[in-house]
Amino acid sequence: MRIPIKKTIDKIPGGMMIVPLFLGVLVNTFFPQFLKIGGFTTALFGPQASSTILACFMFLIGSQIDFKLAPKAIKKGAILIAGKFILGAGIGIFVGKVFGSAGIIGLSPLAVISALTNSNGGLYASLASEYGDETDVGAYALFSLKDGPFFTLVALGASGLAQIPIKSLAAVIIPILIGMILGNIDPDMKAFLGSSKLLLIPFFSFPLGAGMDLRTIVKAGGPGILLGIIAVFTGIGPYVLLKLFKEEPLVGLATGSTAGNAVATPAVVASLDSTFTAVAASATAQVAAACVISAMICPFVVSYAFKLRDNKMKKLNNKVITS
Repeated sequence: MRIPIKKTIDKIPGGMMIVPLFLGVLVNTFFPQFLKIGGFTTALFGPQASSTILACFMFLIGSQIDFKLAPKAIKKGAILIAGKFILGAGIGIFVGKVFGSAGIIGLSPLAVISALTNSNGGLYASLASEYGDETDVGAYALFSLKDGPFFTLVALGASGLAQIPIKSLAAVIIPILIGMILGNIDPDMKAFLGSSKLLLIPFFSFPLGAGMDLRTIVKAGGPGILLGIIAVFTGIGPYVLLKLFKEEPLVGLATGSTAGNAVATPAVVASLDSTFTAVAASATAQVAAACVISAMICPFVVSYAFKLRDNKMKKLNNKVITS
């Protein structure tokens, strides 16, 4: 009997990240003894497994970053990163400075910055290919730098909300840099490593979930939904910057989402600064919820914005013809 497991998971936004994560939560909530059985089982599925597998994932992500892009694509990629970072980090830093590390209505600065400085690259690439041009799609290669915890760590460290040692920050970046070097000097290695990166997503997301309890997810539900809605509007940052630099601005709205790999960011930050340990579990749950919510809403926002623009252009053309 054939069961279309993957096709079913693929229908869920960020499914390969979200589904294993929640399975980990369920196992830890109802069968925690399974994760403590020892041997390969605990090594692969226990909460401590996520760090090593996530490090491998960061290495593979780095191998796909190519800086040999056309100048316009690089320019757009830089604008997208800057717009997303400035707005996302700005909101998170504001929450931290005004309301402290506990945040507001259950949303900690860690959760806000983790979710809002990241973006679903696959969703952006898909929307850019449908509504933008080749340079918009090409901008993704540089825009993919926002994958992982780097910009979250920069925002937290620069704002003084976290004490991130330079050595620890370097330790996070090194696997990405090694992957970048390898992927750029050998196209065959880039293709080989790129074909493997998606395979690791469910393997590091299950252990992440195994470190959480279902009660935490339920408690984080409302704030997580709100965080996802806020994430959709972070596309306004890239939109404004693209307009300032006289580029097609609407494609910037396609960055208004949270990537599945952002779910791992709170755990990474907490491993570097223990003051975030208390909020890491709830932040992880909220970012997971934001990933799903933003991925569902963002395409509708982008589609609606382009339809409005097209309708305005049609009206202007009709006026010109009739006059």
